[in-house]
Amino acid sequence: MKKIVLPTAHPSLLPLPALAQPAAPATKLYASSADVQALVAKAKAEHKGGNTALLVVNDEGYPFQLEYRTGTTPPSIHPTHAELIEIIDGSCTLITGGTLVGAKPAAPGASTQGGTAIEGCTPRKVAKGEYILVTASTPHQYSDVRGRTLKPLPMRRPSEMAC
Repeated sequence: MKKIVLPTAHPSLLPLPALAQPAAPATKLYASSADVQALVAKAKAEHKGGNTALLVVNDEGYPFQLEYRTGTTPPSIHPTHAELIEIIDGSCTLITGGTLVGAKPAAPGASTQGGTAIEGCTPRKVAKGEYILVTASTPHQYSDVRGRTLKPLPMRRPSEMAC
């Protein structure tokens, strides 16, 4: 692996907004089955409803996270990312396609834009072992979460590389 050394400035010379930005997650290229099971247990313990997300592996632009869901999510789109989802437990109705209604501007730097509903969509029952590719800017929403939980493992890809 090549290492690149870049010149740095003393922190006192940096503008204050640069200091306030959160650090990018560290690169992590491997997670064992035991690591994932530990993340599932941690998500269950920390879950307060809605969605609990924990990073499994990550490289710049390619986060792969465990999302522990127990209820309906708000409709959303990812304008710059496609999302590959694996259902590892539970089931739900995944609503995709159509038009995002009541779209709200995304927060600065955010990769998700929310809305109030989806019109002209396709509901699909999904369950453990299934994979779904949600392309960039495709409205989607999880509803009718069944069983213990729904744990999708989404991997987001920059849209310029999406299929």
